[in-house]
Order: sequence, then structure tokens, then C-alpha cells
Amino acid sequence: MIDERDNGGRFRSGLSGNPQGRPRKSRGVDAAVTRAVQEPVTVTEHGQRKRKTKLEIAATQLANKGASGDPRAIKLTFDLARKAEESAAADIIRSPIMTQSDHAIAARVIARLKLIIQTGGEDEQAHD
Repeated sequence: MIDERDNGGRFRSGLSGNPQGRPRKSRGVDAAVTRAVQEPVTVTEHGQRKRKTKLEIAATQLANKGASGDPRAIKLTFDLARKAEESAAADIIRSPIMTQSDHAIAARVIARLKLIIQTGGEDEQAHD
């Protein structure tokens, strides 16, 4: 540390008092599980090798187990499917493609463009 400072006690240019930087935040269980289920693996389906995430594989296995008649797997599959459908429907409802104000703005822009085209390319507001 003493070698890194100049005579005034300041760190020389390009050097700091903490060269390794701030320690990284420790990751919790949620992050570890998320990383694990997003990890891709190679599987063989119908004689072809494919890359899928562990989550996709687990979902397929759960659906297959439910299809074979396992009551717990059936209930869990239906519950998860319903939750996914509700979430997808809520996303569509929450984000309209264009709001009323968007329509009003678009109508004004279109009217202005029509006026520019009719006047031969001159924008009347630009001369004001």
C-alpha cells in the first residue's frame, strides 16, 4: 500500500486503495435454483438430439406423468397450466396495443402528412 501512494499520500493515477473492488453480493437460493433450471442439456427425442433447459424437461416429464394417470401430477399440471394461461391473459389485458391518446396522436400525424403531400412537400408549420 505504501508503494502505491505518492509523497502527498494520494494514490498514483490508475491505482486505487481497493484494487480487488467491492465483494460480489452473495447469491441466494432463488438465484441458484433459477440458474439450475435454466441450464441447457442435450436430450434425445424421437431419435434426434435436442438442447432443452432442465425446466422444459421437468415440465414435459410432469405432463407425461399426469397423462399416465398419476392423480397428483394431473392436479399439479392443471394448476400450473391454468396459472400460466391466466398470466398470459393478464399480460394482454394490461398492455393495450394503442391507447386513445395514441390514436389521437397518430390521427394528427397522418393528417399532417397528408397536408404535406398535398402541398408538394412544404410543411406550413415550418414557415411560422
